[in-house]
Amino acid sequence: MILEDYTIAPYIRMADYAMRPPFFIDQRNLLDYIIFYVQEGQFEIQVNGHTHALKKGDLCLLQPGDVHTIRGINTTINPFVHLDFFYNVHRSSSFVTLQGQLDMTPYASYMQPRMHDCETIRIPFKLEPTLPNKMKDLVLKMIDSWQMQTYMGIMEANQLAHEWLMELFKQYMKPQTASRPPKPFLNWITSYFAYNISEPINVDDMAKRAGLSPSRFNVVFKEQFQMTPYQYLLKLRIEHSQELLTEGISIQKVSQYCGFTDVHHFSKTFKNALGITPGAFRKSL
Repeated sequence: MILEDYTIAPYIRMADYAMRPPFFIDQRNLLDYIIFYVQEGQFEIQVNGHTHALKKGDLCLLQPGDVHTIRGINTTINPFVHLDFFYNVHRSSSFVTLQGQLDMTPYASYMQPRMHDCETIRIPFKLEPTLPNKMKDLVLKMIDSWQMQTYMGIMEANQLAHEWLMELFKQYMKPQTASRPPKPFLNWITSYFAYNISEPINVDDMAKRAGLSPSRFNVVFKEQFQMTPYQYLLKLRIEHSQELLTEGISIQKVSQYCGFTDVHHFSKTFKNALGITPGAFRKSL
């Protein structure tokens, strides 16, 4: 299994709090995942021939294809969630398997991909989360939201499932090497220029804000915007001046509002950029 080939889109099929006296669920196979939390009591769960003793506070994950039995040793309370983690066009037709259902071959189209079969992630049956309280709280919120059975409640429950899976991946997925180095975040540049368009703008100040040296900032800026900071600012100033001229503001005021040193500088720059003077541009309107 290559994890990247599958779309993560949690779909909760059933979510509840099971409160039971001692009980036994005989062998069954799974089509989907089960998040299994022990809130009270003790369990003995056999998964693919291996027996696990569970106590209060334990959090587990059963995966598709896991043949298992569940025994409640005493009076137990266990919140659980049956769900798909990966998108499947047939998900609304899939179902929670019952004891005795072992051969899932007729329902192969419903079977979720097994994370056990993925080389980049190894998730044990019994989880040992680095943030146990957060993981357990997410499970309880998931159940409460899903049980509302409203559109918003179900949507929130599936979103919480996505967050739960993300926390799981953070802990158990093998570290990945980025395919390309992250680019410094420069999305604030346009707003910064627009807010300061009438003021002198210093490359050193922008570089400091971006956490880069001025020379490196110039390189990164050009990579992202295909022009230098000066060219980009000039482009914004000319575009803004066109808007102001259209609104009937005087050329002198436009020059001032767009950060040019004087009317002569503005007129010369405007004509170099558009091939027409500000006055001629206004007349053309």
